[in-house]
Amino acid sequence: MRPAMQSGMRSGLLALPLLIASPACSPARDYQEAARSLRFSLERVEPSLRLALPLEQSSVILHLILGVENPSTIPFHLTGFDGAFRLDTGGQVQPLGRMELERALDLPAGGNASLAVALTFTYQDLAGRWPDLQAALRAERPGAWELEGTLRGTVHGFPVSLPVRTRRPFGAAP
Repeated sequence: MRPAMQSGMRSGLLALPLLIASPACSPARDYQEAARSLRFSLERVEPSLRLALPLEQSSVILHLILGVENPSTIPFHLTGFDGAFRLDTGGQVQPLGRMELERALDLPAGGNASLAVALTFTYQDLAGRWPDLQAALRAERPGAWELEGTLRGTVHGFPVSLPVRTRRPFGAAP
C-alpha cells in the first residue's frame, strides 16, 4: 500500500471514534437534559361564560394558567403543547378535554413564564359533567385538576420535547 494511502486510512480510523462519540456529547443531548429540568405548575383555573342564543350554543371556557420555571442556563422557545385536562373528584377521574398551545413562548434561561391555554365546553359537553365541574370550580369538595401532555420547543434550532404532568388540588386535598 502506498504511504499516502496508509496515512489517509490511519487518520480516517482515528476520526471514527470521534464520530461515534459525538452524538453522546452533542448539544442536542445537553438541550434535552436542560428541557427535563423545567418545572411545571398549574397556577390557576379561571372559568368564564360565553352566552349565546339559543342557549344550547352557549359555552363555558376554562382558562388554564400553567407556570413554567427554567432553572437551566439554556433559553427555550416553546412552540407547542398537546395535552389532556382531567378532573379527579375523590378517585373518579373524568376527562374534560384536550388542548393545544396557541402561541409560541420564549422562556429565558433561569427565568419563569406563564402559558395560557383555553379549554371550551359547549352545553352538550357539560350536560353530564356539570355537577362535578361546578363543585370543582367552587372547591366545594376535595379533588384535583390534572394536566398531562407533551411540550415541544427549540433550543438554538434543535428540537426538544418532554412530558408534562401537573396536578392542582382544590377543597381539602385528596
